[in-house]
Amino acid sequence: MRAILATVGLALCLVPTRVSTITATATAPAGHAETIRVMWRDPGAVSTRDLYWGAGSEARAPKPPFTFVSENLSGTKPKINVTDAAGTAWTVKFTTARPGENEVHAEVAATRFVWALGYFVDENYFVPEGRIEGVKDLKRAAANVGADGTFRVARFERKPPEAQPAGNWDIDDNRFNGTRELSGLQALMIFLGNWDYTPGNTSALRVPLPNGDVEERYLVSDLGATFGRMRGGVNQAPNRWSLEDYSNAKYVTGIRQERFEFRTSLQRATPLAVPIAHARWFAAMLSQLTDTQIHRAFEASGASPADVALFSAQVRKRITELEQALAK
Repeated sequence: MRAILATVGLALCLVPTRVSTITATATAPAGHAETIRVMWRDPGAVSTRDLYWGAGSEARAPKPPFTFVSENLSGTKPKINVTDAAGTAWTVKFTTARPGENEVHAEVAATRFVWALGYFVDENYFVPEGRIEGVKDLKRAAANVGADGTFRVARFERKPPEAQPAGNWDIDDNRFNGTRELSGLQALMIFLGNWDYTPGNTSALRVPLPNGDVEERYLVSDLGATFGRMRGGVNQAPNRWSLEDYSNAKYVTGIRQERFEFRTSLQRATPLAVPIAHARWFAAMLSQLTDTQIHRAFEASGASPADVALFSAQVRKRITELEQALAK
């Protein structure tokens, strides 16, 4: 899981490549395939994007009956692999009973905001309950799936079937360093309260294009550690899906020494600071989100009506805080 970016880059240097953070369009000489590396695509008018379905759609949502394939022991949360009625492969993540560890609602909501701003995400959906046929020999997921295969509160996730994994990458040190797109993604992770932004929770996917080239998409592949408390503080463990801690967390410091500084860091010891122009670009996209869109993102996550309203209010509060800090 925690492949070193340099190793991935060395392997990929065997073919001609070029880097793009804006477009995936490529024109290569006949017989010479290119790899186009991309982490962001212009979303157009952000205010028109459907944050309920996000990167997916109602037609692409998981369809029962579900059939057990295997238990997935990656990461720290209970997961299994299944197929649905259409034969689509899904990774199913379950919630836990411990407060501050619920990744299901957090991850579904977080992917909607990341996708809305033009970044790549894994396609996922909230499924309130269901039954999985043929379940057997469960270990970590045994507490979440009954002997008859029944389950409650799950996140179903799938990757493009044509995509091939190309390893992991480091959020603080990668080929997009210095771009506004990387600054925006880093700022977005702090906006969402994602404290688990490690190379093991990122991925690069190689997707073939119709003209024979390959698009290598860089994305954050696990967004479950969001909407809670970030790292830092005495006797303050990070968590996720905690309205109280997300509400109380300090978000931005403001403009300092000709850069825009946030209150927390990602993986480095010092708080994240990005060029002011990059912060303005990020804020301009984020500010396009409407209250309806924000509510729809949390509705898609399966959150209760009360949590939808309260988390939505905190997201709007953070957008306002960012705008005011830049206005100064």
